Amino acid sequence: MKKIINNIKYLKIRDLFAPLIFIFVLPISFLFRIINYIKKRDLLLIIEDGTTARDNGYHFYKYIRLNHKEDYCFYVIDKKVNDYNKIKQYGNIIQYRSLKHWIYYMSAKFNISNQKNGNPNATFFYIIHVILGLYNNRIFLQHGITKDDSPWLYYKNTKFNYFICGAKKEYEYIKEKFGYPDGNIVYTGFARFDNLYNNKVNKNQILIMPTWRNWLGRETNSLGKKIEFKETTFYKNWNELLNDKEFVNYIENNNLKVLFYPHINMKKYINTFSINSKNIKVVDSKTDIQKVLKESSLMITDYSSVYMDFAYMHKPVIYYQFDYDEYRKKQLQQGYFDYNNDGFGPVCYTVDELTKEFISIMNNGLKKKYYERMDNFFELKDQNNCERIYDLLNKKEFEGEK
Repeated sequence: MKKIINNIKYLKIRDLFAPLIFIFVLPISFLFRIINYIKKRDLLLIIEDGTTARDNGYHFYKYIRLNHKEDYCFYVIDKKVNDYNKIKQYGNIIQYRSLKHWIYYMSAKFNISNQKNGNPNATFFYIIHVILGLYNNRIFLQHGITKDDSPWLYYKNTKFNYFICGAKKEYEYIKEKFGYPDGNIVYTGFARFDNLYNNKVNKNQILIMPTWRNWLGRETNSLGKKIEFKETTFYKNWNELLNDKEFVNYIENNNLKVLFYPHINMKKYINTFSINSKNIKVVDSKTDIQKVLKESSLMITDYSSVYMDFAYMHKPVIYYQFDYDEYRKKQLQQGYFDYNNDGFGPVCYTVDELTKEFISIMNNGLKKKYYERMDNFFELKDQNNCERIYDLLNKKEFEGEK
């Protein structure tokens, strides 16, 4: 009850109308299921967050449309967003949160998404899926490799039919700890990994990509405490790096281009940072993250799982963890991945440490032990990830089950 009351403040008007839409759509979706059965076709519905086409959902949809055109497969996205122009060439597009989205979602054999809430209404379908245990035909492609203890992804809080993993240690950890039935956790590799090959790396492009902080990032429609962002540890430390004299002098003297790409959940603060160097550019969520990852030669992050993609491409990572204890206490508790023992680059806690490691790597390269960790972490490393996921849905045997 306490949890329900606490989350009432996040309710929106559309949440109140969701039960009425569900009742209206229920008989229509039932008839649609019968039609699909008669026509011997399996409806596959794919979505990311309804506003993007750049992650595992996009790459899996693209794979199906290019390799299995006979499949009855659709992609859901808001047709007003920029990424719509990227996905529309593959056809079968459904408007996000439209009545058609509701009908197809409730009629699909598999609802496939890289987000936990890949549906027409997150609040309502949480009740339907998790509390009532209905329509549990969801395939979770994931957004990033799960490396920490993440209770909201436990089976009791999701009821996913399949949980796709991108690494062997991740697969073993989730299978052991998250409470899923046997067979629900599958190691296939991520769909987007198929696209991380044959890259043209810009050796002069550096990517700085911090993740969000849940005590700073979540917006509500209720009155809450006003956050003085410039007084936070997050702002002070990242802004200090962006203006550090030694760091700035090095990138300018070596003609390096630095992209500062905060997490989308921190976008309301993006213009708060003070950038004084012409070699540092702040980019927002409209920028295609996978394109930036493929082009950049080195990444500086804190805890963002995007460093997994970077390591998959065998490129150096530096971790800047000035608020490690606070992050562990307030956001994510450590799982199987220990940054000092398993990380793909040095761990730094101050700007001085980070700048020193950054210059060292740029001048001398990353130490061999970090590349060995990258090689050992990804047991499956090829361009057959989408194929393995597709075979899973068609119940064929694939390497990840062995």
